[in-house]
Amino acid sequence: MRPVGDSMENNMFRVLLACLLMVGTAAKADNIERDLDAIVQSYGKVGIFAGTVLVAHDGKTVYEAAVGLANRETNVPNRANTRFNIGSIGKTFTAVSILQLAEAGKLKLSDPISRFLPDIPYAEKDTITVAHLLNHSAGTGNYMAHKDFAANMGKLRTIDAFLPLIYDQPPSFAAGSRFQYSNSGMVLLGAVVEKASGQSYRNYLRDHIFKPAGMTDSSLTLEDEPLPNRSIGYTRNGDGSISSNVRSVPPPSSDGGMRTTTRDMLRYDQALKRTALLSEASKAAMWTPVGPDKEYAFGWERKSAFGDTVIGHNGGAPGINAVFRRYQGSGYTVIVLSNTGMGASDVAEKIEARLYGKPVQLAVQADSDMMLALDLVMRGDLRGAAKLYDRNPSHAPSVYQAARTRIDGGYEATEAIALLDRYLRFDAAVQVAPPAGAWWRKGVAYEQLGDKAKARASYMQSLALDPAFDKAKQALAKLDTPKT
Repeated sequence: MRPVGDSMENNMFRVLLACLLMVGTAAKADNIERDLDAIVQSYGKVGIFAGTVLVAHDGKTVYEAAVGLANRETNVPNRANTRFNIGSIGKTFTAVSILQLAEAGKLKLSDPISRFLPDIPYAEKDTITVAHLLNHSAGTGNYMAHKDFAANMGKLRTIDAFLPLIYDQPPSFAAGSRFQYSNSGMVLLGAVVEKASGQSYRNYLRDHIFKPAGMTDSSLTLEDEPLPNRSIGYTRNGDGSISSNVRSVPPPSSDGGMRTTTRDMLRYDQALKRTALLSEASKAAMWTPVGPDKEYAFGWERKSAFGDTVIGHNGGAPGINAVFRRYQGSGYTVIVLSNTGMGASDVAEKIEARLYGKPVQLAVQADSDMMLALDLVMRGDLRGAAKLYDRNPSHAPSVYQAARTRIDGGYEATEAIALLDRYLRFDAAVQVAPPAGAWWRKGVAYEQLGDKAKARASYMQSLALDPAFDKAKQALAKLDTPKT
């Protein structure tokens, strides 16, 4: 699944997870292994991350580590050869498969899906193309949201088994008109691979990607099939307990869920740097966004970081978090595979910052509490999240999130206002949301209390700090609009 959350405060929040211990810009290149290890071990120590990390430069490994346990029941540690579920990073393999078949003349990106799936019951089947599916502009949805998904998870063992759920969810908009991240669309592409190649999707990966790239520890393996060196995914609960994802992890398919290692992912990376899998022309097409989202190409995410172009993908599910990033200018590759939810993304962000000479804050216990709280919020447990945030009254991000969670949940508005007042007294260097945003949230809390005068004053203060702050503008306009 693709990470969500586009607001300025969410982006700032990810970067500014608090701590006072720094790995600075003064660190020399020959200290990179030491610095990267300090980052990774700090996340492992506070329980945010368990998994494996590999950082390479021009194909040569410059840092490698394994942290935590692959199986808590049997006390087996994570190792370099531990096979992790990489979630939606698998979408990049589907994209490579499609481009290979296009090179072989077995399909065109402009082909309608009706060419390969004539029985698909979409009225739009002749206007949805392979390219639309690749860049998530086909209007297809998420089969995991289907009402019958949970009851049928155990039966989803082949791509054909997924199709009834997908066919029961008609497209929500005209193909090409906008972006909507779609697991269903990627499964449909897996079906296209099978029709065009004459092989099952898992066998196609084996023969046309894993073998040519030398990926000997990679496979699309069902959860109940035997697999050596398999990691078990774990999620943390608000009461401090930990649960495995054995019964909650989605079944593997062409939208994600394959098993691999960091070393195999580096082999994949290097095969793509050569022409072992695709021609230069096909790679350029695959990595160039042409759809509605300018940061999503054909099955690959593309962004800028510190002046460099980064292509790759993230993966996530219960007890799973994975990051694969290829830095086109510098030649770095960062691979972080985790069998804990949410851990890999922040580790990768900190590694990226260090590689480009930026200050990095190591993880502390407050970060661990906050990561768990964020996970609880996504699970709908706002009160449990607030309790975790409250553990760290001297930690600016926690104080802000403690207030935000109460306001979003519509409870304890008075406490939320007091928390925002405390947050506004923190130094700007550790604030994760701008003061204008905090004042806007104070206004929302006052509205919840029925105090329109203080709400108006708060919105006005927000606009005094940032005259372009749209949320405060909209809130003030709504407050001043007479009810009919």
